[in-house]
Amino acid sequence: MSLLDALQKRLERVAPATAAAPPAPVVREVDRIKALPRRQRPTPEELRALAVDFKARLGVGSTLCECKSKYRRACCQDLLPVQAWTLAEAEQVGGILGPIGVGHGKTLLDLLTPMVVKCRTAVLLLPPNLKKQLLEVDWHFYGQHWKLPNLVGAKFHYPGRPLLHVVAYTELSGAKNSDILDRLAPDLIVMDEAHNVSSLTSARTKRLHRFLRQHPSVKVFCWSGTLTKRSLRDWAHLAASALKQGAPVPLDWPTLEAWAGATDPSDFPSPAGDLVKLCGPGELPSEALARRVKETHGVVSSGDASSCEASLTITERPVKAPALVEEKVKDVITKWQRPDGEELVDAMTVARVAREVSSGFWYKWKWIRGESKEVREAWLEARKNWHKELRERLKTAGPWLDSPLNLTKAAIRWHDGYVHIDDAGNRHVVPPHTRTPVAKHPVWAAETWQRWREVRDTAEPVTEANWLDKFLVQDTLEWLRKGPGLAWYEHDAFGVALMAEARAQGVPVVFCGPGDEGADRVIRLKGDERALLTIRSHGEGKNLQMFNRNLVANPPSGGAVWEQLLGRTHRQGQLLDEVTVEVYRHTGPFRDAIETARELSSYIQGSGVGNVQKLVAKATWGF
Repeated sequence: MSLLDALQKRLERVAPATAAAPPAPVVREVDRIKALPRRQRPTPEELRALAVDFKARLGVGSTLCECKSKYRRACCQDLLPVQAWTLAEAEQVGGILGPIGVGHGKTLLDLLTPMVVKCRTAVLLLPPNLKKQLLEVDWHFYGQHWKLPNLVGAKFHYPGRPLLHVVAYTELSGAKNSDILDRLAPDLIVMDEAHNVSSLTSARTKRLHRFLRQHPSVKVFCWSGTLTKRSLRDWAHLAASALKQGAPVPLDWPTLEAWAGATDPSDFPSPAGDLVKLCGPGELPSEALARRVKETHGVVSSGDASSCEASLTITERPVKAPALVEEKVKDVITKWQRPDGEELVDAMTVARVAREVSSGFWYKWKWIRGESKEVREAWLEARKNWHKELRERLKTAGPWLDSPLNLTKAAIRWHDGYVHIDDAGNRHVVPPHTRTPVAKHPVWAAETWQRWREVRDTAEPVTEANWLDKFLVQDTLEWLRKGPGLAWYEHDAFGVALMAEARAQGVPVVFCGPGDEGADRVIRLKGDERALLTIRSHGEGKNLQMFNRNLVANPPSGGAVWEQLLGRTHRQGQLLDEVTVEVYRHTGPFRDAIETARELSSYIQGSGVGNVQKLVAKATWGF
């Protein structure tokens, strides 16, 4: 029971003091967690037996197999050890927290879990760029060998099988979908790439947890190769949703904050406090928590097992930055000044601009209407204040007030009034500055909305890329010219500029940018193309093991991002002996990004919900 639930129950207790029973002893979270049953990882023999059993129950026994001929993947007719273990624990525990590594077959778990755990209606949540792949490719790929649930909208219906809704996380975030889970009414939810709901302030996470609080009997299964980035807070709420009182992490916020302060990577960690009760001789608090997590029923990790037998080599792609670029990078770092002279105001912006300039360009506002300085300043100030108020309000938002768009509509209703049609069809005119109990028409007395509305149409700036030198674009294109492979980029301007150069020079490059068009092109890749892919849209979940040659043009600084990115080609089904990754590190910001990623990968690996990380344990470094 959470701290808030406990307080609420105490407030509801109305029996006279003389008749009240003595209060139940308070069990500290550390004692609850310490008392949880423990179990060890099954032996290889036990896992093989589980895999055989599930194949007998759920396999279709088809002799038709197009896994290699059509899909260019290893055959999926046999379960991997971690897949068999996950299904067995899912059936026994009724919830899973799955730190399952990249390439260990989580998609098949998405589809088989509703078949193993008794349910009527299941919802599968996954990133939008993976929904298209699952429906158009993965469903048919796994359907060759396995019995799958009834897919909503499919032509065929199999009696006795549960109904499966596939919902993208972005659909859960949509302004019109505040009650989407209530409408679908699932009794089982699977979250693939569950780190997409790690932020407790996002609309999607709030809607998910609001539904789960109102429907505590719903079974929850969540997995990701990167459940955490740098904090216990990233995944503790997922553990609580899946394992309830069996979660190996604090369920009350004050204790969770204290434990995070003691175990998160920091130069100044908090005192261990209660955590010392979990520590063995000579064990650090972070190590003790990681061990306790791994030994908990319902926590299934792929651990040290590798999903790919190919070697992984990361080397530097040597390139010399022009003197002008080196000079401007130095100015950004030391003077906090953009190449056009504009002052930068915070360290995060400095780091972002330094990475842009390292790539040969920087972004800035372009005032296409020729607005005066006064108009620009008024527009920027009003916009900043409105966005700040939005962010603060979102922290405490309830139903129908849990997204920027819904909050904007609520502010308009407060200041302008609105018309409400009740269930009987009667029309009610609600005047401005009036609070009413209409659930789907909440109001918000936003202080900054009126000023922002006054000035928002007085200016129309656009973001424009300003190039110093396209040396990195040219070198990336030269790398692509040499043969099939995947070049990965972060900045949209970089991708647009490279494709323009490729067309001008006649180099056949498949541009896999953001959106549905880019996703379509990724699905159609066969392995003999030169392709340019955005890390943001295609750096997780995609099956690209038909390639073994990579270039990371704009290296990210997140350990979780790198783990996902490397797992696109270094994964189950890779048929070649070596996967190579080249990376640029010609400036301090690029070198720092890679080192930061390695440090964060080390934290993830030792967190208890992080498997062996490719960046620190699997890769052979060439620099």
